[in-house]
Amino acid sequence: MKKICIAIALLLLMNVSAHAENMKIRFGILPVIDTLPLQVGVQDGLFEKYGIDMELIRFASALERDTAMQAGQLDGYFGDLVATYLLINQGVPMRIALTSWRTTSDYPMFGIALSPANKDRDLGDMKGRTLGLSKSTVMEYLADKMEDALGVNRGHFSKIEIKKLPIRLQMLMTDQVDSALLPEPLLSLARLKGGGLLATAEKLDMPLTVLCLHEKYFADDAEGYARFISAYKEAVQRLADSPETYRPLMAKTCRIPKPLMSEFPVYPYPMPSLPSAAELNEVQTWMVEKGLLKVKVPDETALSPVIP
Repeated sequence: MKKICIAIALLLLMNVSAHAENMKIRFGILPVIDTLPLQVGVQDGLFEKYGIDMELIRFASALERDTAMQAGQLDGYFGDLVATYLLINQGVPMRIALTSWRTTSDYPMFGIALSPANKDRDLGDMKGRTLGLSKSTVMEYLADKMEDALGVNRGHFSKIEIKKLPIRLQMLMTDQVDSALLPEPLLSLARLKGGGLLATAEKLDMPLTVLCLHEKYFADDAEGYARFISAYKEAVQRLADSPETYRPLMAKTCRIPKPLMSEFPVYPYPMPSLPSAAELNEVQTWMVEKGLLKVKVPDETALSPVIP
């Protein structure tokens, strides 16, 4: 009996110790489909499995998320490379942990939607016509890259600043702008409501969004980072193995419009990897040209020192 009591006490002590070692991560996200693996990781207890107390903090806008990150209220965040470099350049102590989404054929994440009045126009017809987007952001970077890929000169479209996505979609559908750069699922919704599709970014072969973590998770042999990566990998694998299982979660957390809930695809998310040096240089070169950066941020400052 005494041995049994000792064994139970040891087990209880081990459980308490394990719980005490759980690291807290407050992670800022937007309600978009790129973040579904994080939602799976929380719902299925995968972060907890690897000793992480993960709290996903949802923001209505990238500006609110960035402000919270600058104020030290978050331990990590989901965002694009342009926003990430702006934060790192402003002294926020964080690193790129992994690429959350890369352009992938047959799974467009961004595209140029046409208004109902322009839905039958082709690329040549759209020269000089208005394109709604948010300037000095990854949206403008994408627009420039798409013009390059489409074989037209930069400035083919007349760019109009419309920061808020719901307003951008509304102005498109009421023919106040000729076209708009939209993310999915708003791109599909625009088509469903009578708009057209000019082009998507799916074949650009570039990282679009990333997950970042505070510098502290890369200390002590990057143990915190390793735990995070292990949980995230399992989440991505579960999505790959059984995508339809997570359709209700996607509909609930990723702002899928009701008309699209039953048919919008559950995307095949990439396993954790880092953007290449060439890809990072390309983004930063564009940012310097636009005056968003004075000098480029070294990779050893911005990137995880450990390959996921």
